[in-house]
Amino acid sequence: MTLALDVGSSRIFGGLIQDGGVLASFHKNTSTGLTRDELGLFLVQWLETRGYRKEDIGLFVYCSVVPELNRVLEECGRIYLEREALTLRAGVKSGLQVKYTNHQELGADLIANAVGAAGSHPDRNLIIVDFGTATSLCAVSKEREYLGGTLIPGLTIAMEALADRTARLPVVEIAPVGRVCSRDTVSAIQGGLFYGTLGMLKELIKRLSRECFPEESVLVIATGEQARLFEKFSLFDHIIPELVLLGLDRIRHLNS
Repeated sequence: MTLALDVGSSRIFGGLIQDGGVLASFHKNTSTGLTRDELGLFLVQWLETRGYRKEDIGLFVYCSVVPELNRVLEECGRIYLEREALTLRAGVKSGLQVKYTNHQELGADLIANAVGAAGSHPDRNLIIVDFGTATSLCAVSKEREYLGGTLIPGLTIAMEALADRTARLPVVEIAPVGRVCSRDTVSAIQGGLFYGTLGMLKELIKRLSRECFPEESVLVIATGEQARLFEKFSLFDHIIPELVLLGLDRIRHLNS
């Protein structure tokens, strides 16, 4: 059984994986002040509430875009789980050929997503859309080449920027609305954010397909908590919420 953690700028997404399936998962707010003991006790208690013990964990792996938490995660693994953590970083086997000019600039979570998607859908050209703090799109070829991608502000960041930079616009719930011609401020913000993001995604998916896979078929996979908001618009072939965890599990086994 593998314990996998994806440490993002705003949240930790974690889960238990066995035989290619996610048994249980959690989200926990990320804080740069998070301590080894706080995280360790949280993980042990979370395991217990799901009917597991730390002794059930055979492998521990994480990816992180918050470098100051890496030491916390490694010490947490040694002391509370009695496991050495594998950190997804440059030099770790992923099974991908990364075409990025500078590998250090590429987020480890994006690599894990790509490995998870390529493992679930081998021999297919892929575009992966990840709804995180930023919304990222990347292209992975059927030859398992990570070709590159693009980024746009995430829905929550865009909404908070509007509220922070204006005197009278409120923070709103991220939700689809029925129309863009709104008659109240909350609906106007919701409609602009939602349909603006929808329009950007349609154009970016089309351009990535044309640039990376001309005249070839492409499978579009989405992941992240907000992917389901766009489910009815036929943007994606598959939505896999736990994609990053599945990728981390594959990487951990590649490096065992």
